[in-house]
Amino acid sequence: MADEKSGGVSGFVTGLAIGALAGAALAMILAPATGEDTRDLLVAKAREAGERARDTAGDAGDLLARGRSIVAEAKTRIDGAIAEGKDAASHQRSTLENES
Repeated sequence: MADEKSGGVSGFVTGLAIGALAGAALAMILAPATGEDTRDLLVAKAREAGERARDTAGDAGDLLARGRSIVAEAKTRIDGAIAEGKDAASHQRSTLENES
């Protein structure tokens, strides 16, 4: 049973490697630009992607801080409402006890 799994995995890895090589060869043949132009384009796209990732990370940090602020505010409101509810229940209990 273990031999079947490892054979399947190695077959998959082999197929993946062959597919990657075939794709790379096809890309080289069909590339409309020179290698240097393509490398420059790839470097520029990688820089853009890095900047976009940094911007997204900064936005995510801002959203996280805002979310924490909202949660803290909601917790304060809930704690206040609970305290008011307890006071009202205590007051009502006292009123009912005095009426008895």
